[in-house]
Amino acid sequence: MGLLAGAAALALGALSVTQPLAAAGLALVTFLLAAVLFLYTHLPRLALGALGICLTGYALFGRGFAYLGVAPLYVGEAALLLCLLAAALHTRWRVLAASPLTYLLGIYLLIGLTATVPQVGIYGLISLRDAVLWGYGLFALAVAALLIRFGAVTQIAATYLRFVPIFLVCAPLATLAVQLFGGAIPRLPGTDAALIEVKGGDVAVHLAGIAALLMLGLPRLLSRGRLSTLARHEWLWWALWLATAAIPVFRVRAGLLAIAAAVLIVLVLRPASRWGKPAALVVLLLTLALAFNVTARVGEDRNTISAEALLLNIQSIAGSSGEGYRDGTRGWRLRWWTEITHYTFGGPYFWTGKGYGINLADADGFQLGDHSLRSPHNGHLTILARSGVPGFAAWIVLQLTFALSLLRAYLRAQRNGQTLWARLNLFTLAYWAAFMVNASFDVYLEGPQGGIWFWCVFGFGLALLEVQRRAGANAAATPAAPPALPGAAA
Repeated sequence: MGLLAGAAALALGALSVTQPLAAAGLALVTFLLAAVLFLYTHLPRLALGALGICLTGYALFGRGFAYLGVAPLYVGEAALLLCLLAAALHTRWRVLAASPLTYLLGIYLLIGLTATVPQVGIYGLISLRDAVLWGYGLFALAVAALLIRFGAVTQIAATYLRFVPIFLVCAPLATLAVQLFGGAIPRLPGTDAALIEVKGGDVAVHLAGIAALLMLGLPRLLSRGRLSTLARHEWLWWALWLATAAIPVFRVRAGLLAIAAAVLIVLVLRPASRWGKPAALVVLLLTLALAFNVTARVGEDRNTISAEALLLNIQSIAGSSGEGYRDGTRGWRLRWWTEITHYTFGGPYFWTGKGYGINLADADGFQLGDHSLRSPHNGHLTILARSGVPGFAAWIVLQLTFALSLLRAYLRAQRNGQTLWARLNLFTLAYWAAFMVNASFDVYLEGPQGGIWFWCVFGFGLALLEVQRRAGANAAATPAAPPALPGAAA
């Protein structure tokens, strides 16, 4: 590289005296080649950096961030193209060939593609918008390939620690801004989306992952002797966690269940971890709330933060709560979900589903008054309705295999004394469970703010499993420090 630069400089010096136009042309060509070479060398780092910015934007601004860009190429799609290009140029896809999850994911993507192609000629770009439910699975392949190729699994996990304080500080402010000043928040030009448009269930999913992270003591393990701010002031982040959790836990049933699922997984599989004091604090505060019926109101009267609201949300998940709006939404969802199972498992859409493009709310007769709804509030049943039973089966098998693989890897790492690997497995499993639960009650995986996050966590888990498989049973208890990505400073 140095020899080429020196030769180019000599040539430019010689030509600038006799042929200035030729010298200018050579300088332009040299600059372009240098720019292309720079971009090529730094592409993996740029791709993962851009993806990190997107994930942070989705977590803090929700749907508002998703509409940045020009249709049909928004920020999420641009990040996907960048990651796929980086993976194609800097990795070999066979790094994923040993994992059965790769083939299961490929089957799921192929079924989704066959259910989308016939609809494109009818619905155009709407079909592609609906197809992100399976299309964002490409994020998992690209992220996994890049992390495996450059050994950056623990490096990315450590980078996640920077996201946690930002989220815990900004998420409650964004949530309260939406609740109190939703109508006054500026709209993005040409869209109906506000600049900040976050939902309690979405916030709760990340709270579930952060709770698992803190409960497992991962900030200290990932800091490698040099304690991060998160590790030094863990009590502060738990306090912010409780403040942030107040809205989604008490107002959103899916958020309550998402957090409970993640915490329960850690509780059952690692009961002896060092999270006892924070967990005891949570239990104490909830007990006091139940005892004294602490109540606060946000916005409309029904948006109540209280022990009573918490109990009603729990009760309305499985039965009648006695409040019309909670029981009404539950009944509406159950009727629609029952209709989907009838026309797939026992009807004419068993093999193909209704495809990606058709408005399911219109086709199934469950449209709202403003005609804003397209899919049922259950990502799993949306896959069933659009991809048929084969696509639904591929989805279920893929997710169960992923969860069982993480569980087996966790138990094996525990048995071999590989503390960091074990806790990363458990953290990924708990985070995944939160995504699965929230997707069961909301239109979550169908949009970038949920879908891209989910498939990136899936890709991280895929890379984590593959790196552990390569390390073998005799690997050291703590993984070696990863090399820097190409173009990054050590």
